[in-house]
Amino acid sequence: MHQPELTTTGKNPAILRAILLATLVALTSFAFAAPAVTEFPVMESALPQKLVALGNLSANQSINITPQIEGRIVNLYLPQGARVPAGKLLVQLDDREQAAITAQARIDLGEAKRQLAYMEKLISKKAISVEEIQAQRARVDRLGAALQAEQAQLDQYILQAPFAGTLSFHDQSVGALINAGTVLTTLDDLDTMKLTFKLPESSLSHVVRGATITATSDAWPGTTFTGTIDSINPRIDPLSLTFQVRAMLANPDGRLLPGMLMRTEIELPPQKQLVVPARSIMFDSNQRYVYVINQQNKVARRLVTTGQTNGEYIVVLSGLSAGERVVNEGVVKVSEGRQVQIVSPSPANEPSLPSSPLASRGTF
Repeated sequence: MHQPELTTTGKNPAILRAILLATLVALTSFAFAAPAVTEFPVMESALPQKLVALGNLSANQSINITPQIEGRIVNLYLPQGARVPAGKLLVQLDDREQAAITAQARIDLGEAKRQLAYMEKLISKKAISVEEIQAQRARVDRLGAALQAEQAQLDQYILQAPFAGTLSFHDQSVGALINAGTVLTTLDDLDTMKLTFKLPESSLSHVVRGATITATSDAWPGTTFTGTIDSINPRIDPLSLTFQVRAMLANPDGRLLPGMLMRTEIELPPQKQLVVPARSIMFDSNQRYVYVINQQNKVARRLVTTGQTNGEYIVVLSGLSAGERVVNEGVVKVSEGRQVQIVSPSPANEPSLPSSPLASRGTF
């Protein structure tokens, strides 16, 4: 059966063109409609500053217990991991031979002194010459020096704790023959700990001796240790452009140990700085920019330099002035020179204003 051919007659083509034109106009109007955004006035806020660094702990005093001479251990008093007082006998070597030599030197000195006393009686009677008594006095002095040398040698057979501290482990036994320079154990003064860390040279003017620091460690979560800056290295590393700082931390309960890694924070006086919402910052390679809104509600791209981040806010170091308006919500919908429609932010999306004090972190 023959099917009739469908054709457009009359006003049908015109109606079709009108529909297409209306659709195109509607799409164009939608594409160029001003996007709805929220604005944020660039503001100044007094932000507390903190210098943050990682440092390592070391004991206030720390030495290796090492003999200066070779010898055989006859007494060993090295309780591992125990605290010992200053002057505590730690190791005694076999000193019998040296003790005999020292005793002989003491006897020789005593005899020389006895002869000198007798000769001083004779000189009053002019029974001996002045030269003879002077020679005897020189002999007494010489034997006295020899006795001091032998006594110093004898003292090396005993190792004592030079200060109160905590002993480390050892692998020594009574009867063992040890050489000079052998490290028997270590002794650390853990009552006070040294915390050494590095800071960039840009922070040099902010660090002074006596300033308070706080430090935390993964070994003691939730615990904050307090100390004071004791010294500042007068040299700056030319390669890393950093300098060393040393702080002293009290350690009465012995929780801090040498070698521990600690996160250090130094409080600085609050400084007024410009802040904008973090979501206002856009990235283009290594550059950061915002969209600034003018009085005609048109936006312009503006490069900025940013500083520390505090939650929902970022410090702007350069590129903006206080009071300028930047795009907050809807920043991904705008482009250079485009008109925008300013709307009120929803309470859920409106960022809370920064207040003091802030838990900020420095970028030093």
